[in-house]
Amino acid sequence: MRILSSAYTLDLSGLPTFTLTMYNELVRRGHNVTIYSPTGGKLEREMETVKSLKGLSKPDVIIAQHNLCAIDLKKAFPDTPMIFYSHGFVQELEQPPPFPADFYFVINEEVQQNFIDKGIPSNKIVIIRDFIDTERFKPVKPINNNLQNVLFLSNYKKWKNYYRVSEACKALRLNLTCIGSPYGRRYDVENAIQEADLVISWARGILEAMSCGRAALSFDRLEGDGYITKETYFEARKDNFSGRHFHYAFDRHSLANEILKYNPADAEVNRDLILNYHEVKAGVNQILDLVKKIMSGL
Repeated sequence: MRILSSAYTLDLSGLPTFTLTMYNELVRRGHNVTIYSPTGGKLEREMETVKSLKGLSKPDVIIAQHNLCAIDLKKAFPDTPMIFYSHGFVQELEQPPPFPADFYFVINEEVQQNFIDKGIPSNKIVIIRDFIDTERFKPVKPINNNLQNVLFLSNYKKWKNYYRVSEACKALRLNLTCIGSPYGRRYDVENAIQEADLVISWARGILEAMSCGRAALSFDRLEGDGYITKETYFEARKDNFSGRHFHYAFDRHSLANEILKYNPADAEVNRDLILNYHEVKAGVNQILDLVKKIMSGL
């Protein structure tokens, strides 16, 4: 199948990393996949990408990500079945395009409700949760019984949340490492995760940490869903671990107390949750099953 997808940028952030994960699995299954990205980025060399749609052969289906890209794709291929895939609630690029798509994929209940509120029929929306390459992000070594090493994985360190994380770790005498903007994003983020016992992050960073068998704590931009347990996971995933579910506004003291919830037994629990609900093969199965239904009905 000829599949055309998109991402406005292909930098080292959440949606571009998801796009690469989806791309690799589709290609592995023999599909011909092209990613339209008008601004590109470091991940573009990892995929078959284009910055212009001129001269591009008509695809069998479009899986559009980012509404500005969806508009370009609709103009170029007006008769091709299009699915719009949204990964966020806040960002303008993640809002529905100004025309009806054939179907909509969303990553959680928060985005689903946002689309319904904006007039998208509920029977046109399916939740396909953010998925992870569990072979790339897998446990390599066990975490310590006593918490020693913390990784703060964030692209928002200009916010005062970095101060709160660093002060909390300092008070607990923990080793803190930071990855992301502005201190340097890494393609091999899984290697940094493997050196941590606990990862403090948001959204996809939480899932990657859990997949590597690490304890995880949702906190960024002065808000979070807190330490992830088997019980809190099912609630926090409704907003993709962004803090908008529990709205915990940690200060350095309460954040330190939240870090002390660390339990090495959560390593195995977290890995199992990812394998059950966020594994790439199962996610792509959902995508392809729905693509086939859409195409057969047109």
